[in-house]
Amino acid sequence: MKAVRFHELGGPEVLKYEDAPDPMPGPGEVLLKVEAAGLNFSDIAKRLGRYLEPTPLPFTPGSEAAGTVLAVGEGVNRIVVGDRVTGVFPTRSGGYAELAVMPEAQAVKIPSGLSAVDAVAVPNQGATAMSLLSLMARLAPGESVLVSAAAGGVGGWIIALARAQGAGRIVALTSTPAKRAETLRLGADTALDPAEPAWSEAVRAATGGAGADVFLDSVGGAVFRGGMQALAPFGRAVVYGLASGERVDVTPVTLMRPCQMVGGFHLDTVMARPERMRAMLDDLFARAARGEIEPRIARVFPLNEPAAAQTYLASREAMGKIVIVP
Repeated sequence: MKAVRFHELGGPEVLKYEDAPDPMPGPGEVLLKVEAAGLNFSDIAKRLGRYLEPTPLPFTPGSEAAGTVLAVGEGVNRIVVGDRVTGVFPTRSGGYAELAVMPEAQAVKIPSGLSAVDAVAVPNQGATAMSLLSLMARLAPGESVLVSAAAGGVGGWIIALARAQGAGRIVALTSTPAKRAETLRLGADTALDPAEPAWSEAVRAATGGAGADVFLDSVGGAVFRGGMQALAPFGRAVVYGLASGERVDVTPVTLMRPCQMVGGFHLDTVMARPERMRAMLDDLFARAARGEIEPRIARVFPLNEPAAAQTYLASREAMGKIVIVP
């Protein structure tokens, strides 16, 4: 098969479109003819050697894929040959290829009428957004939400899901007029530029003076500090990324007087409970079918242009999911 691999860490130029051995499904696994793979910032972090754990070499990027099942391994009984499925690979690898092996436990059937390109936009970013709102922040109807990087893949899902779940005011932080317009289209009530010096005060003004009940942040640094200044009493902040590269320490004693909480999130912990992950994805697909939410595709690249695809991802220009197709 053809696949994208890198044999050394480095810039986009280390990505090679080359022949690779065909994978075979083992017990509890399914072999997927990949029709679409999603791009994520973890792909870049692994290429640079900056992910949570060392990157094994050679490495095939791609945390998620969608396609048709060609074969199943021993013990597989929920998925059959011919099913169209999507899901996240526990190894966070394998999607940039013509064929991929996925554990049956992580595979979710794609609803009829939904393309592989649209389907692959759901598992990683959609499940992250739903987990942040429901499992971590435990958003209640009427509560206000502040979200950073709001025009991106996860940010867009957060806005749409928060609105569908009955949130009160939704405040979006993002960097350009076009991105702010996009967040308003998705359902945000207010869109602010985090480069403006007084944006924390503007969040409080947009939420009736109280501040945001929920703050979901993937940036860190100055954005995190500003978001904490805009957090309401009894507010919950959840960190799920560090795009700025700047860590911020939180001292528990500073959270006592305002009665606030700060937590961290990583989707792998949800994936360790496959039944919960599948139920979440089934819910997301049902919401999409009802028109409550929509997969947003920013751009589609061919498999043989991985450097261009990752360069576009790194530019942070995308509003929605970037997809690569064989």
